Amino acid sequence: MRFWAAPNIFHAGLMGVVGGLVMAAFSSAYAASSPLAGTWLVKEKDGIFLIQSCQNDAAKLCGYLVGMDYTEAEPEKDYAGRSECGMEIISDMLPRKNGHWHGTVLNPRTGSRYQASMWLAKDGTLKLRGYMGLSIFGQTQTWSRIDSPAIGAQCRMQKGG
Repeated sequence: MRFWAAPNIFHAGLMGVVGGLVMAAFSSAYAASSPLAGTWLVKEKDGIFLIQSCQNDAAKLCGYLVGMDYTEAEPEKDYAGRSECGMEIISDMLPRKNGHWHGTVLNPRTGSRYQASMWLAKDGTLKLRGYMGLSIFGQTQTWSRIDSPAIGAQCRMQKGG
């Protein structure tokens, strides 16, 4: 009984680890079950993003560019000459109390990262707002859910998808 009553560094450390594992399991299940998870068509209908738990941290949401409308032989390249196909554009989104998720968004053309928030609008669309400093100095995009996107090799969007 004394073990629980007395301060114990080992006990506190163990409880912190166990608590952290429980929270990580809860958070990753929450991220995976988020209504934002799924495939989304950008407003201009020239890109499709897969939003899911991040590969490096399942408690967060990330967005990967999985479909692109392009006419060249290969998909567009980022600022460093890498294919944008499969690139993580939306990173490290964590949930907030107001239903918004906050993290960062990458501009693949410049390599710049911006603060970002995303949320599900009442009409079922996804809103993604990228900004620098204050949210009022940003831009919001509206994306539509797409359940069965037609995507070919190298992220090429198929006609009708």
